[in-house]
This record gives sequence, C-alpha cells and structure tokens, in this order.
Amino acid sequence: MDLNLYKTVKVKNLDELESFASKISKCLKGKEVILLKGDLGSGKTTFTRFLVSSIDAEAGEYVNSPTFSVMNEYDTKKFKIYHIDLYRVKKFDLSDVLGEGIVIVEWPGEYLYGIELPQLVLDFNITGENEREISVYIKDADYMMECI
Repeated sequence: MDLNLYKTVKVKNLDELESFASKISKCLKGKEVILLKGDLGSGKTTFTRFLVSSIDAEAGEYVNSPTFSVMNEYDTKKFKIYHIDLYRVKKFDLSDVLGEGIVIVEWPGEYLYGIELPQLVLDFNITGENEREISVYIKDADYMMECI
C-alpha cells in the first residue's frame, strides 16, 4: 500500500465537516475511490451525505447508511456515486462500479488499497462530542491536494 499521509484535518462541528466535504467535492473528476475508515459514529456516513449534497443537493437528500443494503447508488448532475458499506461484508466485488463514477466505501478491507484508480483515504478519529481529526491519505490523486 503506497498511500501517503497528506495532512490531518481537524473539524470542530458539523458545519466544518460539511465545509471539508464541499471542498473535496470541487476537485472530484468522477472516477475516484474514497475509502472511509473510523469507529462507529465517527462521521463516515455524515461526511458522505455532505459530499453528495455539495455535488447535487437533491441527491444528497437520499443519502443514508448502506449497512443493510451494502450499496446505495446516487445519480447526481455530475456523475454517479456508489456508496458501499462493508461493515458486515468481508469482500465485495467492485468491478462493475470501478471507473463508472465515484466509489465511496465505508469499512474498506485491506484488499481495496490496491485498486489502480485515484484514491482518497479518510481516517476519522473521534476527539470530542462533535470534534473529529481526519487523517487524509492520497494515492494517484495529487490534484486533490488543492481542495483539502
């Protein structure tokens, strides 16, 4: 895994998390894989809702956790977004969706780090009731640096 820690972002509340997601959305080209790590309740699904909403407000209204469905698909004005939750799943075949839109994976397995597409890994750490520290790793997506 040749991911490089780009920076650690501290967010103090939901407004700052929404702003962070909005900044990231401005650099997305439509083929990235975003891997979300962190404990239960650390903000992975909330971040996804904010990200999708910043791309397409109407589509953002439908974002919810795909824990039981495993994958939710959102059609936005820019590109498709596939939101996958592997909390209860050991492996999942992403071959049908990779490169077809943004793929966001909560609870990624280590095997996903080898994907040959631009990757952004966000590792959420709870530091207070609404505060989070998010470690940002980038692979083959240096263009994302200007939006983080």
